[in-house]
Amino acid sequence: MDEQAPARDAAGPLGDDARAVLDAARATARSHVDGLHALRRLFAAEVGLARDALVAALVWLLVATVLLGTAYLLLTALLVSGLRSAGAPWPLAIAIPLVVSVGVAVFGVLRAKAMLRHADFEGTRRQLKLGFGDAPADPPAAAAGDAARPGAAP
Repeated sequence: MDEQAPARDAAGPLGDDARAVLDAARATARSHVDGLHALRRLFAAEVGLARDALVAALVWLLVATVLLGTAYLLLTALLVSGLRSAGAPWPLAIAIPLVVSVGVAVFGVLRAKAMLRHADFEGTRRQLKLGFGDAPADPPAAAAGDAARPGAAP
């Protein structure tokens, strides 16, 4: 029993060491939590900045679209006027810009369809099939075996 008493006396300073380790762990955890709070505030500020920038960009895109549309109408009127002054009849003078406009529009639609093929997430779907395994409900061999059995339900 006397051997345990000195061991208990030696354990006293260990409590201070354990308290110091605990305090250091708390300080480390607090610094990590503070860092996460700072990152959250930074992310919220970035989202707010991106939202404001997106709104401003959309406003300027609208202004540019209106001005480009106006310029296109004036260019078309200038082309019709030039064709008329060159002696072309009205239907031909109007049909030429119309055919050009329809051609550019068809080209734009075809290009947009080609670009939208990349938005179908085919690569992601393929990787998900590979990752999760494409296991059908009825394996083909079991389904063929059931159909060959007499009295099996179709």
